[in-house]
Amino acid sequence: MATSSAAKMPVATTTEPALKDIHLAESPGFWPPALGWWLLLAVLLMLLGWLFIKVKSKLKQKNLQQQQKKVLLDKLALLENNLEKTPNKAIAEINTLLRQYAVNYYPRAKISSLTGLDWLHFLDKSGNTQGFSKGAGRILLDAPYRATTPQNFNQNEFITLVRKWLSQLVDRERIKSKNGQEHTE
Repeated sequence: MATSSAAKMPVATTTEPALKDIHLAESPGFWPPALGWWLLLAVLLMLLGWLFIKVKSKLKQKNLQQQQKKVLLDKLALLENNLEKTPNKAIAEINTLLRQYAVNYYPRAKISSLTGLDWLHFLDKSGNTQGFSKGAGRILLDAPYRATTPQNFNQNEFITLVRKWLSQLVDRERIKSKNGQEHTE
């Protein structure tokens, strides 16, 4: 008896549901970013804004300093021309110019009481020189009160000394606090 191979196999008569493959979740996309990235972006934008404001402020301050220095040196050039014609009067005006700028950069109480050698020593100390008390700057002591300029007056050395002192002063950034102390930024 010949039996077929189909007869030997039992026929499945189960009612089990057909199984489906496992579905993996899709990987998250780039957009929209998570909250942490938004916070990081906000902090970076604030830092960039702060940096921009600081750089702009420094550039503006430097530009203002350069303009102030130019105006100062122009005033000094005008006084230099007057030094040829009326030396004693020009020296007195240069002394006044030095005082005006010193009062702007140092506490007024410290500068306004200085006279004579004390004034010259202050100029030497603040200008890191000895040219005022021991050199050509000594003319500031008595030139305004003389009828004539001394024969040994070295005009070029005097002007170089004054230019150097004023340039150094303007180049330094000084801030006066409310109590009159001086701070360098």
